[in-house]
Amino acid sequence: MYKKITLIKFFTLFNFLLIDINAQENNEETKVKLNEVVVSANNQEFDNSLRNVIVINGSDLQKKGFNSIEQALERTAEINFVNFGLGRNIDMRGQGDKSNVAVKVMIDGKSINMLDNSHGITPLNSINLDNIERIEIIPGGGSVLYGNGTRGGVINIITKKQKENLFSIAIKGNGYNQHKLGGNLEVNGAKKINENLAFSFNIEGFNQDGYQDGYNEKGYFINTKTYINPNEQSDLILGYNYFKSKNTGSGYLTKTQIQDNPKQKGNGENITSINRPEITLDYHYYLDDALEIDLGTFWQNQKINYLKDISTMTVMNITLPVYQNGSSFEDTLTGINLKSRYNYKDNSYLIFGYEFANHDAKRKSIIHYDVNMPIFSINHTMTTLMDMKKQSHSLFALDSHEFNDIFSISSGLRYERSFYKTNRNYISKMLITQKPKNNAETFNTDNQGNNFAFEITPNFKYSNTGSLYLKYERGFISPSPAQFVNKDQTTQKYYSSNLDSEIFNTFELGINDLWWDFYGFNLTLFYTLSKDEISYLGNPHSEAGAFWKYYNIDQTHRIGTELNLDQSFLDDELILRQSIAYIDAKISKGINKGKRIPYVSKIKASVGIEYAINSNFSTFLDLTYYSRTKDGGMIDEKTGKMSKNTWIKDYTLTDIGLSYYYKKLQISSGIRNLFNKQYYTYQDSLNDEYLAGSGRNYYLELKYVF
Repeated sequence: MYKKITLIKFFTLFNFLLIDINAQENNEETKVKLNEVVVSANNQEFDNSLRNVIVINGSDLQKKGFNSIEQALERTAEINFVNFGLGRNIDMRGQGDKSNVAVKVMIDGKSINMLDNSHGITPLNSINLDNIERIEIIPGGGSVLYGNGTRGGVINIITKKQKENLFSIAIKGNGYNQHKLGGNLEVNGAKKINENLAFSFNIEGFNQDGYQDGYNEKGYFINTKTYINPNEQSDLILGYNYFKSKNTGSGYLTKTQIQDNPKQKGNGENITSINRPEITLDYHYYLDDALEIDLGTFWQNQKINYLKDISTMTVMNITLPVYQNGSSFEDTLTGINLKSRYNYKDNSYLIFGYEFANHDAKRKSIIHYDVNMPIFSINHTMTTLMDMKKQSHSLFALDSHEFNDIFSISSGLRYERSFYKTNRNYISKMLITQKPKNNAETFNTDNQGNNFAFEITPNFKYSNTGSLYLKYERGFISPSPAQFVNKDQTTQKYYSSNLDSEIFNTFELGINDLWWDFYGFNLTLFYTLSKDEISYLGNPHSEAGAFWKYYNIDQTHRIGTELNLDQSFLDDELILRQSIAYIDAKISKGINKGKRIPYVSKIKASVGIEYAINSNFSTFLDLTYYSRTKDGGMIDEKTGKMSKNTWIKDYTLTDIGLSYYYKKLQISSGIRNLFNKQYYTYQDSLNDEYLAGSGRNYYLELKYVF
């Protein structure tokens, strides 16, 4: 739990590339073009020429039988998932083990990233897939509008806003090779009271076994909205969301075990509970046709409790159980977003605003083990209590000005002022043959930081359907409160790290077009140089005495390309899509100069076909390829030099499915990972620990709209 783990046939595959998104929406809607560009301020569409953006419609996610956001985004070429020992985080443009702080994930314009950088996993699976209207994927940057931590990109999940009368029931079933069945039951409804008041709700319960024995998730989602429209110039939305789950796992497998039977139970046992309530209030006001004002406030809280956590460690060649029962994480974020748009000319506008965020994270780490020998015994309990706070104030403005029908330019600036507080308490209680050896440490630190972001993007519309843009962006990734505290190896005392923010500069060239009314084309080339990257030394989990050091020294560069194509034939009854993302991510300064950034695949590609057999019946086939990448290997505790990074093998996943609509009944079914390809979602070759990705699995969904 608390352990920090630090081209196959490219040209053949390229001929079959596909991104499995934006297909038909129900029966009536046919095609969503790849060159659709959306930029959101809060949950509004602002638009048109800032950069290439991918939009996934919620109806397409449901049609393909996905059970979670994570499962759905896995099939998108621009998105990877990284697991370095604590869970999976979204990665874009090669962030590797910094993906949880360098890719911003938002719901209706509100960030859900965790404050605890070393243990925080973005709570993707607390989002109800059936409550999603669409997902906007903005690869690379977005610092002016979205602030800290956007080097890899931004994902904005827009939820449904149902104001008209509706009631529906859906049942989903899924399983692995005809056993381990699971499912979801969903009730969705909306009631329009009058022209000024409406209410909607979405409630879904789930109980699903994992691919590996001993894994199970069960819980429920509650999503509600109240819509108030006092007049034609304004509206207010009050939202309440709640997610609760109980997750059971059995730990890692050895390589021998996973090759013999990837479904078998692991060597550990853990049970965690997650509770995540959220309250939002959004007020939208049209002063006139030229000025719009949005005021959003929100509060979100997540608690993760480790009800049972048993793993193993080796001491003096003896394998011992390690207990972390009672450990917990809590993350609370309160925010205010004030954003306005002033349309001062046709196709020209100014976005400006202020954001406030108060972020508080608490960590309680309990580690206990016993050593019983004929000569001596050890009873050792280590408890770490942390309270981490970050408060930030931001001012920003973005102007998009159209000079003529051919040329426009957007530019913006953001200033952020942050205040940090970190309180850390460590207590070690050890009995060595009944002789106590106790130690306690307390450390408090206050820090402040100033950061600014800037971007400029000229755009050239060279035809009625085609445009080309150039973008330069300066952004930042500010340290987390936990990174401001170091511990000396010799004295075993805490001290302040005095870190600076990481600064990145991104240069991007993008083009999108629609040729011959059926061939969509979207290409992006990018180069990102990051300075003052925060590096890490030491071992906070050493039995001989924990120590660590955060410091600014490294520099990295990431260069790559993203290509999306789509073609439609037979009046959009047949749609083909291809996509490929290539990333070369390396460390360019420091002790590890020239080394690849771990957990970053150079190539991810997808290919597929969707065919509407008739107005009621459609089918699809998707293939997604992941190239090999290197795991975290070993990091020298004193120098930080990486070594023994082992390859994580490449793999291809194949999905097939069909959808049928008859009046108010909708039926979707299919098979994911059709050929039962074995792959790893986690690998630590040094400690011989692996987690298997899901093998062949089946799904069936029935939905009836009353």
